[in-house]
Amino acid sequence: MDQTEDRFADVKQLALRASAISMGFVFLSAAWRRFYNAPAKLDIDSAKDVANKLVAAAPGSPIESVVHFVLARPGLAEFATYAMTIGEALAGLGLIFGFLTRLSAVGAALLNIALMLIFGWQGFECLDEWTMAALGFAISVSVMLYGPGSFALDNLFGIDPLRGVFTKGVAIALTAASVIFTVGFYDYYFGIAQLERRTDVEAYRIVAEPAPLPDAAVLYVNAGASTNGAYVRSITFKLGNGETVTQSAEEIDVLKSYFEPWSRSGVLTDGVLRLRLGSKTEIRLPKGAKSATIDLIDNADQDVVFAEPAVQ
Repeated sequence: MDQTEDRFADVKQLALRASAISMGFVFLSAAWRRFYNAPAKLDIDSAKDVANKLVAAAPGSPIESVVHFVLARPGLAEFATYAMTIGEALAGLGLIFGFLTRLSAVGAALLNIALMLIFGWQGFECLDEWTMAALGFAISVSVMLYGPGSFALDNLFGIDPLRGVFTKGVAIALTAASVIFTVGFYDYYFGIAQLERRTDVEAYRIVAEPAPLPDAAVLYVNAGASTNGAYVRSITFKLGNGETVTQSAEEIDVLKSYFEPWSRSGVLTDGVLRLRLGSKTEIRLPKGAKSATIDLIDNADQDVVFAEPAVQ
């Protein structure tokens, strides 16, 4: 009986190390990809920068305003992407080699929370992002609670920081947090009983926001598929006197595309205006425009109302 218990004790430690190494590899490979394989992902002046993914991720995120705040400040966006990438590398190496294992697991848990908050909704399309963050958080909690286990550098150096922190009460709380994390975010993004969310992949939605200039408005694509874009054929503006003015895609006066060069929106292609998910595009309004109907290809027409400050 004792031999059986010892054998399974070794198996449990090996299983935990395998989980930690796998989680570590996921993070380390992501950092390696940006630092070495695709350095443009860390080039803030490149359309391939990580900020490119943040543009499309923002509309479905519960911290949408925070993402927009970062995107509007390229210096902050560059710092955030570098900080996250370095964090992924450090947490990945720590988990793989079992060095400062519990601390590395805490870092991994925080990274998975960030991934779920920012990108979790995109699992609506294939569940990849949501699943990765949910499983990653559970693995991180397991490593935090169990510690270095066998075949870890912490054993070689005789260290195990944070060991005293993870008492039985903390273990129960973290286990409950792991379940709440998974079920709670699933319900938030996808709905357990009702699957309709603003992250539905079939329909784009556009709202009008005030612009800093008079007779202008910002068109914000705040729902839809992350991979394509909303294609505008024309916009019919309704004026305060009841008249209407229709502008084709070629006639729409695009004043500014926000979050560039990553947004890549407000571009005229083959006679249509492309508005990407998450993009904010400032256009000039006809004098006295109060509202408009936007004619989209393969999508329901979008009715928008312009805020008073945008109309003179």
